[in-house]
Amino acid sequence: MEQLQHMSVEEPALSATTVFASLAELRDAPGYSPAAISERLSNALGKDAAAPLLGVNVDLLDRWASGLDAPNAAGRLQLADLDALVGHLHCAFTPAQAMLWMCSPNVLLGARPIDVYRTQGSAPVIGAIRAYVEEDLG
Repeated sequence: MEQLQHMSVEEPALSATTVFASLAELRDAPGYSPAAISERLSNALGKDAAAPLLGVNVDLLDRWASGLDAPNAAGRLQLADLDALVGHLHCAFTPAQAMLWMCSPNVLLGARPIDVYRTQGSAPVIGAIRAYVEEDLG
């Protein structure tokens, strides 16, 4: 049986200026505003779960979601980080599976994903989700 060789299809080059100009417009786009992300996280996780994961109290999360207050730069990064994690969880698992996966020991991470998120952020947890999905597909 012949092995298939992967052919490289050359993609058009994107200039950094084009990419970053688009990102500049995205900062305050409706779906990416701190209010929209705060509301999305509150709806996906519940306020009582989202607030501590963001390191804020529920009242502040409510103010962010309503637009009455805005997070500082660190708060915006926390929102983006948790939003990315929740997006990956929704792509890979049902809500019940996501909760079980996040709260169960994970060999790749050496701890429960929820604990790794709290200490290291979403990057290693998202990596473990991707590894899980690739293993499941393979």
